Amino acid sequence: MSGNDQQREFWSGAMATAWIERLDTLERGLAGINDALMAFADLKPGMAVLDIGCGPGTTTEQIAAVTGGRTVGLDISKPLIDAAKARSRGATEFIEADATDYPFRPEFDLVFSRLGLMFFADPVASFANIRRAVKPGGRLAFLVWASMEEIPYLIEPLNAVRDLLPPVELPPPDAPGGYALADNARTRRILEQSGWHAIESRHVTPPSFLGATLPEAVEAACNLGPIAQRFREADETTKTEVRRRVSAILARFETGDGVVPPAACWLIEARA
Repeated sequence: MSGNDQQREFWSGAMATAWIERLDTLERGLAGINDALMAFADLKPGMAVLDIGCGPGTTTEQIAAVTGGRTVGLDISKPLIDAAKARSRGATEFIEADATDYPFRPEFDLVFSRLGLMFFADPVASFANIRRAVKPGGRLAFLVWASMEEIPYLIEPLNAVRDLLPPVELPPPDAPGGYALADNARTRRILEQSGWHAIESRHVTPPSFLGATLPEAVEAACNLGPIAQRFREADETTKTEVRRRVSAILARFETGDGVVPPAACWLIEARA
């Protein structure tokens, strides 16, 4: 057993349903992040690529369109893999599996992941197993969130509404979850301990589209991150005040193309 059963359950329930239903909106929000990773991955025609944490397969399809080579998406969530297979135009393969214990063979030039490698109960064992998927000298290229404190559309709403909502308990920084690899020094240690080398990292702040209008962006922000569940459970009077405060925060990110605050991420690469 990999110890990732809690993550399998989480990504196979309501989260999977919400992701699939809001796929176009989420992908638009992640477009800046996606562009940064695609450029960093340096895809070449004919490459064999494994996309870990592929979700409904949007990144896998994009990779295949560039490389024209074998492209495989892997995810622990059956609903997300089913959605990926349903969307596939036939240029990709999809596997429902846990990257921690899947019996990989050294058949890929590149392992790619957009926000999919932060959820392992035992990250050293997981990254060691992933290394088995690449050919000798093969490459790992992935993107993870930097700390929440660096992402204004998450941390600023949280700080602004703490007095309105029940206490928000943030998970320990190293616990499996969205920010488990936010500490870049720790990530490098994990990669080194799992056998990777030539590790390089780059801190980036790509744009993150929250909404075409300020009210749309406010609703998105109120349903993201640590305040989301408490906001949904609040009474209407509280929700109105939360929206007012979050609107004041997000107003400074209004542009002609919508509300576009910066995100904060790490781009990381390593060699097998």
